[in-house]
Amino acid sequence: MEAHHDGPDFAYDQLKQQLRLQTDRPTAVREAIFAARKGGSLFVLGVFGGFVDKFPLGAVMNKGLTLRSAQQHGHRYIPMLLERMERDELVTEHLATHVMSLDEGPEGYAMFKKKTDGCVRAVLWP
Repeated sequence: MEAHHDGPDFAYDQLKQQLRLQTDRPTAVREAIFAARKGGSLFVLGVFGGFVDKFPLGAVMNKGLTLRSAQQHGHRYIPMLLERMERDELVTEHLATHVMSLDEGPEGYAMFKKKTDGCVRAVLWP
């Protein structure tokens, strides 16, 4: 559920959401459907809020896509992941591409939103 996009669908979704006519912006899901090959599979993982408009069900049907989904079960995996990080079996430092102070928070959010300067994740420290 990418909240920002450059295309006309973004403006449409944003307006519908502000008018309380839909609860999410399915930009990433739409793009995944259009990018999938015929007979392919699409798996939506994470937290999906609910009602959306302009869902390309016709593309799902015409391509014969398999659509699956699930919530992200973080609580189940966090203890194991933390243990692996402690043993240096799982390295995550590369995910924090920009470490900034809280005062730089607005710039960090803008960099992440616009994907500038190679920003994957801006981490804010007090």
